[in-house]
This record gives sequence, structure tokens and C-alpha cells, in this order.
Amino acid sequence: MNSHKHSNGFTLIETVVGSAIFALVALAVYQAFVVLMNATLASEAKVTATELANERFEIIRNLPYIDVGIVGGLPVGKIVRTQSITRNNYIFTLTNTIRSIDDSFDGTACPNNNPPTCSGTPKDTSPADYKMIDLDISCSNCKNFSPLSFTTMIAPRALETATNNGSLFIKAIDNSGNPVVNASIHIVNMQTNPDTIIDDTTDNSGWLKIVDAPPGTGAYNITATKTGYSQDQTYPVGGAAGASPVKPDANVVTQQVTQPSFTIDKLSSLSISSADASCAALSNIGFSLTGTKLIGTGVLKYPAHSFTTDSSGNYNIPTIEWDTYSALLTSGSYDLAGAIPFPSFAINPSENKTLKLIAVPHVSFALLISVKDASGNPINGATVRLQKSPFDQTKTTNSGTCATPGQVFWNGLGSGTTYTITVTKTGFQTSTTSNYSVSSAWQNKIITLTPS
Repeated sequence: MNSHKHSNGFTLIETVVGSAIFALVALAVYQAFVVLMNATLASEAKVTATELANERFEIIRNLPYIDVGIVGGLPVGKIVRTQSITRNNYIFTLTNTIRSIDDSFDGTACPNNNPPTCSGTPKDTSPADYKMIDLDISCSNCKNFSPLSFTTMIAPRALETATNNGSLFIKAIDNSGNPVVNASIHIVNMQTNPDTIIDDTTDNSGWLKIVDAPPGTGAYNITATKTGYSQDQTYPVGGAAGASPVKPDANVVTQQVTQPSFTIDKLSSLSISSADASCAALSNIGFSLTGTKLIGTGVLKYPAHSFTTDSSGNYNIPTIEWDTYSALLTSGSYDLAGAIPFPSFAINPSENKTLKLIAVPHVSFALLISVKDASGNPINGATVRLQKSPFDQTKTTNSGTCATPGQVFWNGLGSGTTYTITVTKTGFQTSTTSNYSVSSAWQNKIITLTPS
């Protein structure tokens, strides 16, 4: 008679499976606990921050109205712009912004040259009707804490009186004239004591309106920018922009509105490559870029900057402002035989531009001729004749092994020799330039054809 023994224990597989299920459940419970604790801590931090905001507002409300302002800001007062406060082991950073508000109920401060910006009549000679206090709170050691923003209004107890101050209405626009929202505006007035320093942002219409600003001639240095955007600013007379800045530091006149505007737009990038006459990469070629925007009479915003391509014949400029730039070779051993696009080219906002420079060994005097239409576009297939007896050669734009749009190139020309340049293209009037002197080692002649 056979006897069978039965085991009532767990097999190894059952033990492993059971352990895995227990681990998954335990992990889920732990994660839920962590989420709950983080939510509790975040809620506790926000409650503490809210209590702190109410406390700060109560302190401000008990200040004399004239003292409700920023130390070194506008309106001037006794409240610091930024401060750090530790409460319940949380480290909070408080940023105060105070603005005088011009309410339309009694008229508004109207710019003399732009009445449509006024929302009320008559013209308000005392535009600082009340003050708005913005309090932003962030926490450096809190988990899952989103910055909080609180706002309150404070009005004077007595009736307003006429002011000797003026107003500064700052507008930020892009290259197309559209308002730039949340542009960063930095204002410095060193004629006040202490210096007035304001950092603020434009509203949804691209405006930052500073009411009740102390008057001053050339007193307000203003800079406008935004993350990923170019920068525009005013300049003091005799400073970086020279004796005649295009945009001098702003004046503020008693009971008048000053309206400076600033044009900023998204930054672009530029990738440059250098190649030989066969379009093969050419390394270590020096070149320069020069912009055309002016910040003062004869003072360029982007003066000539020199660069050199790398061993692969490349150079990248990751951020560059929209402008029209001119490229030149700075390597004396080479001449610029053409570029893709033209050596003088435009970069638009938020554009990833490429520029290819064709460099050939320097031989005596060189001439690059660029042919374009009235819109600045290159004209390909145009016939260009260069003659000076007995020299007489004809070339076609955008032809050759490494073709360059709208361009032809000659080198080995005589110094100081005058040539006749004749350009023809079907659909365009013939262009003839007589007695054109080749007087430098390299020069670029730009010819614009008119439709026939």
C-alpha cells in the first residue's frame, strides 16, 4: 500500500509572486503617502505665505500715504523692493511693486501728441489717483510651491492736489509694430536722491505707464528687452551713442506725458560656412560682419565683428538681432568671389539664417558684381560685360562650379583702371556704368535693374 505525503506550505514560485505583489502594493501606498505629505506641506506653505501677505498689506495700510512707495523707485516711499523673510522654517522672498494709478473717473494724463491713448476727459493734471500694491511671494525651500501674487489698492484720505511731476508712458513693440506683452523695462534716474531704479513689465497692450514721475531733462535711462528678444534702449548724450543719440535718455516735464517707444523682437541665429571655388569646405577663413542699425549719428549698434571659420569651414552665431548685415573677408590671402545669399543680407526676427562665403586666392585687384531687382532679390541669368580695351569679358550671374545667386566675379584686374559695366537681362532695362574705377584690392559693385 502506497502512502502519499502532501505539503501544506508555499512553493518557491508562490513565495516570489506573493512578495512581488506585496512590494507593488507597498510601493503604491508609499507613493500615495509621499504625494499626500507633499500636498500637505505645499498647502501649509501657501497658508503661511497668505498669512504673510495679509500681514504685509496691513503694515502698508498703516503707513502714511506719502510713504507708500518703493525705496529708490516710483512712487518714492519707505518699502523695500525685495526682502527675505523666514516663517515656520520656510524661506520666502517678497517682491513689492507699487504703482500710482491714473483712474479715468476724473480724466487722465493725456499725451499732447497722441490723444487717442486717453480714456477720459478732461486732461488730469493730478493723475496719481490711488496706488496699487502687487506682492509676489516665492519660496526657496518649499516643495511644489508655485509663486503667489497678491494685489491691493490704497487711496489717500484727503483730496488729491495738483502735482509738479509728470508721467512716463513706455511702449514696447515688435518689428511689425505689434505690442510686446511682458517686456522687461529697466528705468534708472540718477538725478534723484537716492537714485530711482524701476524694474517692471509691460501690460497686455505693450504699455508700462509710470504716473507721478519727478521731472528731469535727459533724466531717465530706459532699457527694454524680453527673454529670447533683442534689446532697445535710450542713451545719454555723449555716451556710447555719441553726441547725438537716435534715442536719447527721456525727459519728463511737469504735468506732461513723455511717450518713448522701444522696438524689440525675437532673436535669430546665423550659420556661416566658407568654401572654395569648387564649393568644397575651406577652413580657417577670417571674415567680419557689420550691421546697419544706428544708435547715434554715425554710431552703429552692431559695428564690425571679426570671426574665423573652424577646421570644417563653419562658424555659428546662436543669437543675433534682426538687421541688415554686410560680410567681408578679413584674410588677406583670399578674395570674396561671392556669397549665398548676397554679401549684404537681411536677417528677419526668429530666423535661422545661413550664409556661405566663397573664397578664392587673392590675385591683384578683384571685383564682385551683384545684380538685383528693386526688391533686393538676386537676378540670375543676367549677362554682365566688363570691358576696357583690350580687356573684354562677359559672364552670367549664378553660373559656374559654385554658383552664387545674382553675382559674377573677376580678379587679376588692373589697379586704378576704369571699366565699362553693361548688364542685360530679358524683361529688364539694360544698365550701363561707364568709367567705373577699380581702386581697391577688393570691391563690390551692386547694380539694380529696372523692369522694361
